[in-house]
Amino acid sequence: MSTWTKKVMFVGLPRYFEQILAACFRKEAWEVSRIAAGEGNLPQGIRTYDCTIESEEAKTVFAVQNLDLLIYRLERDPAHAAARLDALLRLAVGARVRRIFLLSNDEVFAPGTQPVETDAPAPQTETGRLLVRLESIGLTYRAQGAPVTILRLAELYAPGQTSDDGFIGRLFGAPLMRRPIPRYSATEEVSYGLLDARDAVFAVYQAADRGFDSSHLHIPAPQGTTIAELYQICSDFFPRMNAQEEPREPNGRAVMKSSLIEEQLGWRSRRPLAPGLKETWEAMEAARDAYVEDIREFSRLASLGRIRLKMIPYAENLVGALATFGVSYLQGGSSVNSMTAFDFAFLYIGCMGLLYGKRQALIAAVLSLILLIVNLLGQGGDLVAMLYNPGEFLHFVSYFFVAVLTGYFADRASYRQESDGRVKRRLQYRCSFLEKIFKENLAVKDRLYRQIVNSDDSIGRLYRIISRLDSVETENLFTQTASITADILDVSDVVVYVVGEGGYYLRQKVRLGKGTADMPRSLRVEDYPYLGEMLREKKILVNRDLVQGLPDLAAPISYEGRVIAVLQIYHLDFEQWSLYQQNLLSITARLVSSSLGRAYEWEKETAGRKYLDETRILRAEEFRKVVEEFRERRRMQQDYPVTLLPIKVNGMTYSKLDHQIANSIRAEDFIGATPEGVSLLLPDVAGKTLDMVRERLAKAGVETEECQAL
Repeated sequence: MSTWTKKVMFVGLPRYFEQILAACFRKEAWEVSRIAAGEGNLPQGIRTYDCTIESEEAKTVFAVQNLDLLIYRLERDPAHAAARLDALLRLAVGARVRRIFLLSNDEVFAPGTQPVETDAPAPQTETGRLLVRLESIGLTYRAQGAPVTILRLAELYAPGQTSDDGFIGRLFGAPLMRRPIPRYSATEEVSYGLLDARDAVFAVYQAADRGFDSSHLHIPAPQGTTIAELYQICSDFFPRMNAQEEPREPNGRAVMKSSLIEEQLGWRSRRPLAPGLKETWEAMEAARDAYVEDIREFSRLASLGRIRLKMIPYAENLVGALATFGVSYLQGGSSVNSMTAFDFAFLYIGCMGLLYGKRQALIAAVLSLILLIVNLLGQGGDLVAMLYNPGEFLHFVSYFFVAVLTGYFADRASYRQESDGRVKRRLQYRCSFLEKIFKENLAVKDRLYRQIVNSDDSIGRLYRIISRLDSVETENLFTQTASITADILDVSDVVVYVVGEGGYYLRQKVRLGKGTADMPRSLRVEDYPYLGEMLREKKILVNRDLVQGLPDLAAPISYEGRVIAVLQIYHLDFEQWSLYQQNLLSITARLVSSSLGRAYEWEKETAGRKYLDETRILRAEEFRKVVEEFRERRRMQQDYPVTLLPIKVNGMTYSKLDHQIANSIRAEDFIGATPEGVSLLLPDVAGKTLDMVRERLAKAGVETEECQAL
């Protein structure tokens, strides 16, 4: 059998804990994903969905992902934590996530206590009270049937922590960020439960792998650690701390205990405290140095970029002014070409306006105006007279008009481009998100296809069941029911009984295997208590006591709330007495039930077209189909006799013949029109039984001809 890849999704976990947890699950061949909005630096090896819990994208993710496990860290934001948790649990329950872990911590208990899972919370801080409220939301969903488990973790530490990650992160992060070191009480009564996160993630994995389903689980530290002990451990690498000063931080936390985690999961903390704390400090110190260096490099590049962006327009403006001055010099002190009467200053101003907007266009207009005034003064003009000369004044004004006009169009285009850019980025995000989901669907489809076409795979077997049951012919479906049951369960002896009217008797419909020849043709329900129980409760029979006369396995075939047939398996090999065989039989019975139900509906809908008017005599083409179905059954089971018995009509109408023959044949017998007249098809009838049928027909006034065996 092929194994399905299990899927786990993280939501709201600290980055360092997320990375360690993902590595643990990936090592065990789990597929890991996460939901996180607005993060640029994405972790390696984890599929990330850039969306929020409340978004439509999150609904799409949960609808597509068939999650085995969801791990969510309860938020510390009092304004939105409850709403987000409720939204997440609604999504998870709607998507039928198989297991949900909510990560809490020891702040839900009073400091100085040693609580176990069954102890009631007693929070002393605002964060603790918030966590208790969130836990109650999770337990409410659990009471409604959701597979929610609350994991309470001790205070964690591990390489990769930041100054925002818990007690150790704040303590170590303060000197690294040049902040005062927090002061804590150093008395013996004040202690903290400190646990290496690399041990904690293994406990989380064990809870998932072993199907832990209780409401609470503590993942505790091996023992409590006082502040004095912590100072002593950190003295060789951490800056000196004055433990005698008045403390500014809460005095200690609860040190949780648990018997469940060791008894049920076999977990125990392995990593010693001192080396782990030193690794955490060194990792935070190295991360601080790398961060500072990156910030410096980024600031330098950003400054150069800003300077470059600011200076380029001014530099180009200056080049344009020099070019206009050069044109003016070549034309004898005027920027106006004598042949075309075109002022090149307009070209210069227009270019600056269209490229960079009104600011650079106005600067170009001022420079052009200065150049024009200088040229006019050089030609003997007077500055005051220029202001009163309409021609010169309009020339001055036209410079500013061109600058404002071109700058307006450039600025409007820039604003529109920024607006379109925002819309485009949003559309690109949506498109990339949908593309990712689409590719995941394709991957799932391809994987299912490979499993289906693999003939040795159980899913491939189920696919063959579906394809062989693709029919609405009832007799063919009963035949295929026996055939595919024998094929799927790898057995030889299979019998299908149909339930008669009222549910008092079962009649043998199909049998396969040499060991079924002597099986009774009919069963009275009250003689077999297991049949009565099966008809009432619709459960599989497993003959564990090997009671003589009972099948080894039996399964009901139900339709519209009632059992219409029973599958019975005989002579199982010893190796086949397993839960796997029972599950296969159950799945087969359910698939067959669906197909037989469809066939019954089809038969009711088409009854008017299959039978001659107001009779149970099949039309010729329908009777021919039934004959072919029984020929197929005969090929599968050589010792299953089927007799075709022609009837002498002797001028009787179909209606009269049907009325005359009705009480002389069984419900499973068929009567149908043929090109030669009318014939009876008698399943499992031969020899003396056939003689008895002919005698009953003769007493009813119906003559028969020579019979024919199919």
